Amino acid sequence: MFSKVLIANRGEVAIRIHSTLEKLGIESVGVYVHADRNAPHVSQISESYLLKDMHHTGYLDIEQLIAAALTSGAEAIHPGYGFLAENAQFSRACKEAGLVFIGPPASAMVAMGEKISAREYAKNAGVPVVPGVGAPGMSHEDLLDACAKLTFPLLIKPAAGGGGKGLHVVHDINELREKLPVAQREAKNAFGDESLLVEKYLLRARHIEFQVVADNHGNCIHLGERECSLQRRHQKVIEEAPAPHLTQDNRESMGEAALALTSAIGYQNLGTIEFLVDADSPEVFYFMEMNTRLQVEHRVTEMITGLDLVECQLRLAAGELLKDVIPSKRLRGHAIEARIYAEDAFNGFLPTGGIIGKFVGPNTSHTVMDSAISDGTVVSSSFDPMLAKIACWGEDRSAALIRLHDALSSTVLLGVKTNIDFLVELLMRSDIKNSHYDTKYLENHEFKRIAPSEVVLLSYSTIATQGMKFGPWPNDGWRLIGSPISTIAAYIDGVRFDVTTQTKSKLVVDSFLVDSEYWIHHQSFGTWQIKDVNDRQVSKDRLSEDIVSPMPGVVIAINVVNGDRVKIGDPLVVIEAMKMEHIVRARRAGRVVECKVASGAKVRVGQRLLEVIDDV
Repeated sequence: MFSKVLIANRGEVAIRIHSTLEKLGIESVGVYVHADRNAPHVSQISESYLLKDMHHTGYLDIEQLIAAALTSGAEAIHPGYGFLAENAQFSRACKEAGLVFIGPPASAMVAMGEKISAREYAKNAGVPVVPGVGAPGMSHEDLLDACAKLTFPLLIKPAAGGGGKGLHVVHDINELREKLPVAQREAKNAFGDESLLVEKYLLRARHIEFQVVADNHGNCIHLGERECSLQRRHQKVIEEAPAPHLTQDNRESMGEAALALTSAIGYQNLGTIEFLVDADSPEVFYFMEMNTRLQVEHRVTEMITGLDLVECQLRLAAGELLKDVIPSKRLRGHAIEARIYAEDAFNGFLPTGGIIGKFVGPNTSHTVMDSAISDGTVVSSSFDPMLAKIACWGEDRSAALIRLHDALSSTVLLGVKTNIDFLVELLMRSDIKNSHYDTKYLENHEFKRIAPSEVVLLSYSTIATQGMKFGPWPNDGWRLIGSPISTIAAYIDGVRFDVTTQTKSKLVVDSFLVDSEYWIHHQSFGTWQIKDVNDRQVSKDRLSEDIVSPMPGVVIAINVVNGDRVKIGDPLVVIEAMKMEHIVRARRAGRVVECKVASGAKVRVGQRLLEVIDDV
């Protein structure tokens, strides 16, 4: 076994790997960029190296990472997930430097890391694949011509990478023509490879993946499957194991296919074979891709197997036999996980940002939370929007769902809009409880937030009163003390409320004040942002002449200039945040005026970009 391992990643995955290394008595070496100098993963790992971060590429700099490992005396590098975890060049560089790469060999990464070649390997192994077209360097026009043989809707996806980045569903040839350059830019920015693949899009599909494990001696097994169908923008939101409504025959067929492909490419260490399953006919499944790394959702598999998958990775990389690492395979109970994102889930899942004022995790039993945030953490658009994930185990699926609901309800995260309240609402739906959903469920269903009762609003409004005093009280959070004025106008999530307050109101809540904004959490009613009446709000629900940024980010394209005539739906400005692009479209027909935003400019949420006036 190794004595020292460098963790070539950041955030919660760095902390996750560090915890296993510490348990095994292995020294950890961390890395960080200047922007992360106060991040929790830096403070928890005692030996850490500062990386030069030109153009936000510090964590991807193979030369710097290798140098840090050699300087520290580390014998191996664990890449975590994301970033360089699926980079064959990094795997080779580790080997050339005399370091062990804790993951698969470069040859397996090359085979599976590019979706076009992965399809060919899958077909040769007898695994069914989704009909599609694509080849490295294929031009847009060639792709358009080749897609004439396919039936819409289609899915555009980067040939390299994963995580839902650069994926677009298109319904006709014009939409395909519009989205190809967007997908190409996103692929280039996220993965350094602009090659695209276009596949048939299944209207009703479920996303089922198998956790495979292989040693360096030709042996492989799988540890069951995970259901990952609840997604937005093709990124997972909820994952669980085992998959509900999957028959034993279905499970065995997919498991055999997963192992056939694993053996065919000479795979080693941990990986995940991902399938699309026909939601109406689960015996019909297609190979989608292989993730040649540890997955974000590995916790649910750990919970039903009792294994530490990071420990398995380390032992396999050290050359141990699979039968010694995993002597028996026994699955018990049910586990389900939710990802907490910095996003406005009730407003199209748009990315958010800011400073976390207060963060308190859940205290429920059989619960594991992975995070790398704390009070004062700055959430920017430079990194992935996932802030934390919470996984819960139960004797059965119903018990696991209840535990996760309670865990999310008791989680306090103030100062940044997140999807926590959305997740709580989602888990209460009968469709979710009965597992009646597919990969388009979140897209096809409406989610609206309901304001608390008048009594709760009265109590909340006292928090927004100027001149209040706050005092810490033992064991019950923050208690409001004082006699508020009788009437106040407050903005709650952009909606104005004129309410009368109760004299000497007292409410036990978790609260955080920043500038003129108050953030309040109540376990029964969720998290609310209250703004003073003098803070002008732009309504996103009514047609407005002002075109504002729906999220913080960077302007990467401007499609209009002053004087241009536009119609409803025309693309005006493209903003990038959290490595995803968002197109700001015209909400009325007219003429563009006051277009002063420049390409490359950083914008904040609600910032005015331009104006469209009636064309008279």
